[in-house]
Amino acid sequence: MRRQLNAVMSIRHSMCVLWVCAGMAALQFGTQRACAGSDTWADISDLTQYVPLAWAVGRTFHVADVEGAFQLAAAGITTVGSSELLKRVINEKRPNYKPGDRRRPFPSGHVAKAWFAAAHVQRRFGCYELEWSCWRGSTVPYAAAVATAVGRVRADRHHVRDVIASAVIAEAWVWLTTDRFDDDMSIAPSFDNGFGIAIFKKF
Repeated sequence: MRRQLNAVMSIRHSMCVLWVCAGMAALQFGTQRACAGSDTWADISDLTQYVPLAWAVGRTFHVADVEGAFQLAAAGITTVGSSELLKRVINEKRPNYKPGDRRRPFPSGHVAKAWFAAAHVQRRFGCYELEWSCWRGSTVPYAAAVATAVGRVRADRHHVRDVIASAVIAEAWVWLTTDRFDDDMSIAPSFDNGFGIAIFKKF
């Protein structure tokens, strides 16, 4: 019975990831279809930036991790928010800058979006020992985050320092906002005597 339940949950997780990826891909293509001059590496990074977030949302949904959803949101807001603030403060030119082009490459917004979600999956559901079991759950999101970073540099949209800075910022914020998932604890809304939050712990 437990194996059947795990299989159903895995299918649910996979379907959630696929739907989120499909929706984000459709949105990305819809908004950038008319953009002329974008090369293959830029197109790749435009899509791969969303894969870690889709994976994190699917993993969170798979285990009904309400607390993790709040932590994922907190990590995203702080990472992307601080990256956008730094962009405006530093305001340097992109590697392929031409007069009239958009500036602000430091740090990379694409990499910030990808890396915080990958780091959240690792911090929340993995561990930091040199064992495959600690890292296999975050292999896909980290691979997508690295592909995003490589794509931004190869597309000449960012310097290497821009993408490294984004990764460091993301890891730092995730470390501050996310903690290890506890299988024996769950948090859920409660509607007894009004709305509230109920915490359940197995002993």
